[in-house]
Amino acid sequence: MGKTLAIGFALLIQLGGFAGAHFYYAANPQDVLLVVDSSFGLSGYQNQIDDWIDNYQASQRYKRIAYATDKTYLGRGEANRDRLYRVSFGKLNSDTLNSNYPARDYDERILLTFTGVKPDGWQVVELNLNP
Repeated sequence: MGKTLAIGFALLIQLGGFAGAHFYYAANPQDVLLVVDSSFGLSGYQNQIDDWIDNYQASQRYKRIAYATDKTYLGRGEANRDRLYRVSFGKLNSDTLNSNYPARDYDERILLTFTGVKPDGWQVVELNLNP
């Protein structure tokens, strides 16, 4: 009887921990900024970018995702994701990324690029037409 009670108590504590973590992270999601490089030649990478974002969203449960290009902030939500390819194209300036999107504003900053640029403080996802 004592062993069953101890196991039941351990399971109850474990479930309480999971429930507490769920409610905490649901109320306090991490802010993630996804920036897509809008350099010339972006059109060849749109399907790969969409696939990467779909996979990322599916694997990130407690994150609030904002979308931007290296030129302009678009905002949170799927409507803004759909606007990623409606911006004017131009060369990526990695020097302005940190000033436009400071690290203090986001828990995680991700740059999807195909230009080989690796700015400091960013998680860089290098896209390749020949994966």
